[in-house]
Amino acid sequence: MDRVFAWDHHHSQVVYRIPGHKHEDGRDDSDLTPVWLPAEESDLPEGVMVEDLRKVSVKD
Repeated sequence: MDRVFAWDHHHSQVVYRIPGHKHEDGRDDSDLTPVWLPAEESDLPEGVMVEDLRKVSVKD
């Protein structure tokens, strides 16, 4: 499954989601209700920088 990375400007960290994925806790990731998960800068694909990511605001 492809990960979609973004920058959570609220928490100042890289996050990712897996579109269409159903998580163990029952949450479904969709474009209307994305499930953002924490990631590390080292998880980014080769050649992608934090500055390249779109900004999102992940709620606690």
